[in-house]
Amino acid sequence: MKLTFYGGAGEIGGNKILLEDRDARIFLDMGVPFHFGERYFVEYLKFRDRFGLRDYFALDLLPRIPGLYSRDWLDGTDMKWRKPDFTGVLISHVHWDHTNHLQYIDPEIPVHLGEGTQHILNSWQETSTGLDLGEHDYRTFRTGKHLSLDGVDDDPIHVDHSAPAAYGHILHTSEGAVVYTGDLRRHGPRGEFTDEFLEKAAKAKPKALLIEGTKVAPGAASERSTEADVRTGVIEVASKAQGHLVVATFYPRDVDRMRTFLEAAKRTGRTFVLSAKAAHLLGTLAADPRIDAKKLVTDDAVRVYFRDMSRPKPWEAELHGLLKDRAVDSGWVRKHQGDLILQLDFEHLAELIDIAPEPGAQFIHSKSEPFEEKEVNEEVLRNWLGTFGMTHNQLHASGHLSALEVRQAIEQINPEVVIPIHTEHPELFKDFHPRVKLPRNRSSIDL
Repeated sequence: MKLTFYGGAGEIGGNKILLEDRDARIFLDMGVPFHFGERYFVEYLKFRDRFGLRDYFALDLLPRIPGLYSRDWLDGTDMKWRKPDFTGVLISHVHWDHTNHLQYIDPEIPVHLGEGTQHILNSWQETSTGLDLGEHDYRTFRTGKHLSLDGVDDDPIHVDHSAPAAYGHILHTSEGAVVYTGDLRRHGPRGEFTDEFLEKAAKAKPKALLIEGTKVAPGAASERSTEADVRTGVIEVASKAQGHLVVATFYPRDVDRMRTFLEAAKRTGRTFVLSAKAAHLLGTLAADPRIDAKKLVTDDAVRVYFRDMSRPKPWEAELHGLLKDRAVDSGWVRKHQGDLILQLDFEHLAELIDIAPEPGAQFIHSKSEPFEEKEVNEEVLRNWLGTFGMTHNQLHASGHLSALEVRQAIEQINPEVVIPIHTEHPELFKDFHPRVKLPRNRSSIDL
């Protein structure tokens, strides 16, 4: 039984780990690294997708793995298509650094993911221009469902993270259990999910633990903000901004963060105005009782912002028709700005021109570090806020374990071997456990 690392080793993001055990060949996630291709490509210099994966292969950005890629993406390359011989791909959660490279793999390869994750991907692809992961053999699961994967048995268990429907995996191989954490935290609203996962992982007495270490770094602080801390901060900012607009930007698929801002809006007598894309996502997830998104859609204190209904996309027209008078535009926000908390994504800051916030308005940046989310151009943001006399506030709770919590998780699970992933400082894990194997990309670890 061995593990081969095609991403996620010595870097944050890009998890793409192949587990091989007898007949089983299972990929753990299929993500893109955060700095993928930046040595060669920039905003106006992009890879030539009309030639499939030719550019990525030529620049050694993607490994040549026989039987992994689809016919369409191999057209234009010198690599011949081969019938897939992989058991499947296990997706831990929806974030791009764990799912983006699904677009390149052969559609015959089964993709196992949480039910909520598939709902999010469906909404994401419908509402985002140019976003297409392609057709796949999606097979969904929930906690408690047992997966049989060519002789390897997998128990997916929900964990708390900054995206809903996140899972860790306990894989039972011929050499013992292998635990894969995906991304997780204990300080979020559903920290008990992570506690349950850690308990079951410990009971499995694992041969190996693949654990993320996003927050493990030299001198990393052990304390961390919680979602409750974010809510308290938003309430404080909104209370001081009496008579002025409060604008917030956050990861648009973080349902917990949406709930935080709604609660803060209600506590301060304001209305929470969601983006149309966020509202579409919540509508897609409304039927899932564990995510509990329905209340966010139907709450009287929620309105939905549409940027331009002169040429609506089909999903926008349908959503607008369902919302009726709860659908609002820039004119409505401009008239009621002192009574609102408005979600506005960074790429839509030009809406401020039409909204015309009065000086004294507040801006809350509620995203994480650049390696966790898309990096914000600070100078551009500063220019927009300065033009409209808006004050910048940073309020965020990470989606990851602190360095201290990583150590505690390792001690609790007590595996034979620790393999640090999703971290820029894997060497620091040697202080957490006597047997640490440091992975390298394009290399294997035999167990």
